[in-house]
Amino acid sequence: MRSKGEACPLTCSVSKSHSVGYPWKKNKKTPRRTAYEAQSSNLPILKKERPWYKTINSTVLQQTLRQLDVAFSKFFKNETGHPKPKRRSRFRSFKYTPGQVKLDGNRIYLPGIGWMRFHDSRPIPSGFTLKSVTVRRKARGWFVSLQIEDKSVPALPVKNKNEISPDRVKGCDLGIKKLVSISNGEIIQNPANDKVFKRQARRLKLRQRSASIKKKGSRNRKKSFSKVASLHDRIANSRSAYHWKTAKVLTDGTDALIFEDLNIRGMKSRCKPKKNESGGYNPNGQSAKRALNRAISDAAWGELIKKIEVVAAKSGIPVIKVNPRHTSQRCPKCHHVSAENRKKEKFVCTNCGHHNDADVNGAVNIKMRGLKELGIDPTQLPLVRGEVTPMELTAT
Repeated sequence: MRSKGEACPLTCSVSKSHSVGYPWKKNKKTPRRTAYEAQSSNLPILKKERPWYKTINSTVLQQTLRQLDVAFSKFFKNETGHPKPKRRSRFRSFKYTPGQVKLDGNRIYLPGIGWMRFHDSRPIPSGFTLKSVTVRRKARGWFVSLQIEDKSVPALPVKNKNEISPDRVKGCDLGIKKLVSISNGEIIQNPANDKVFKRQARRLKLRQRSASIKKKGSRNRKKSFSKVASLHDRIANSRSAYHWKTAKVLTDGTDALIFEDLNIRGMKSRCKPKKNESGGYNPNGQSAKRALNRAISDAAWGELIKKIEVVAAKSGIPVIKVNPRHTSQRCPKCHHVSAENRKKEKFVCTNCGHHNDADVNGAVNIKMRGLKELGIDPTQLPLVRGEVTPMELTAT
């Protein structure tokens, strides 16, 4: 077992054998070095023993150590899993501080590399300055991400209770077939059911099958897997574009958005094995659950909520997460809870007879719980019932 103070300096993405710097400083006020400081102070020694490190800009190495320090900090806070060690061939990105990078039209200067041309997909607005520059290698080439900021623009305050109208609050139920079911009866379909996405999924399956039968170590195998990675990247970009459009639709004409606080990682966990008397294992349903896990991953609920939070923050719209317990089984009219209330895609209350689309009914319950957290009485709101309204969105 290693304590928090010991684990960070002993693990370094730059070098495993030279990852421990001198842990003490001359300054007696803060004598203990941080994990980043301990490793950063050892970089000059590392460059002498491994000359190829000299070709890498010092800021890039320091920023890599900072990312490692942040990764371990999140790990010790139980926010993420244990950081995975990487070889130098597995690194796909590096970072610069803003003062070192220069921009000149469609050219960018990267220290240690020089001037390079790039496609200026989005010009920097006037008044904004660079905050960080990240260069990433993806399947279809190299990309540079510029994080900008304007300190003169104040952050938009989040709306308070008095500024929120209950009729303009949306409860949202995330699903697989229906990506988002809204409490007002509107439905946003999952793009995986679209013809374009189905065509891409079939093409991906064929390319993966073709690449798997190529001779290991051959150029054809490398070329085939490069095509697979390129198609993966294209599908991810299409999904991301669809999510941004979904976020825009949800935030338009809205005072607050309410979602379930889902444990997505727990939903995708493996089924527990079932042992039998002979020492073997009985079927536990994992084969059937594998398809469900894949569908949850393809829907990318976590990424969707992050994009919604970004778009909502620009308009001062609060995004609230509520307890998901019994939202699909509870009747919003008489508050009766029963598993028999929901039958597939229909909701029919066994107590009062209230009926609705099951997903929309869940969104109504989510909205009512969110209003309670906001301090608003939800009992005066009319219940949405009847036909749902599909919304047309495209990812292209």
